[in-house]
Amino acid sequence: MNELILVLGGILAGVINTLAGNGSVITLSLCTEMIGLSPSVANGTNRLGILTQSISGTWNLHRHKKLNLDGTYRSIAVVSLGALFGIWIATQVSDENFKALYPWFLVFIFLVLILKPERWLKADENINHTEKWYVYPLYFLIGIYGGFIQIGVGVFYLAVMIMLAKKPWMRANAAKIVVTGIFTVFAVIIFQAKGYFDWHTALFLAIGQTVGAWLGVKYLNQYAGAHKVSYYILIVITGITIIRQFLF
Repeated sequence: MNELILVLGGILAGVINTLAGNGSVITLSLCTEMIGLSPSVANGTNRLGILTQSISGTWNLHRHKKLNLDGTYRSIAVVSLGALFGIWIATQVSDENFKALYPWFLVFIFLVLILKPERWLKADENINHTEKWYVYPLYFLIGIYGGFIQIGVGVFYLAVMIMLAKKPWMRANAAKIVVTGIFTVFAVIIFQAKGYFDWHTALFLAIGQTVGAWLGVKYLNQYAGAHKVSYYILIVITGITIIRQFLF
């Protein structure tokens, strides 16, 4: 029964990641609230589904000749380096300390969801400015965050790429998918080696997330109402998980 719930939850997370982002809130909540994994193990276990989604997304972009990464390679390299550092930090934090930090990350993401920063992420597709020096420390910090906890990292990366580096949306989004896949390969390997990984749970979540991502791209992405429903589902699930983390 748990396996079915994991697949269905993974499908929901995959759809939401495609439509609204931050679907990891759902998979992490399933891992901690239903399966009973510690937040640190859930953090590692969640990465396999992220990896399969990234591979699927990259392949689809390539297949449709939309994988244009010109001008983004340095940002990808810097974020990946930062992520390696973030993954290392996550493996050094004790399970007890991670449990204490985890609810506050959820509060942070809840605020991000409420503020909806993506509404400011608008850029002319014809603009492609040369990146200023100050964006690289930000890329590195984003990488550290993504390596450490993952949730919401795509929004922060897009914010810097579009608002500060002035990259076209399509190119920035393609780079986001690729860089997430690159550092998640290392995350899966390292978290698994350090024992912060439950393969049984990860596999069923990954199956669901891959199917959900495919459904989101092929069918649901064309319905405007689907984005709104996804957003409210995320708000409710994040809120419930925060209450449970702080009160139970």
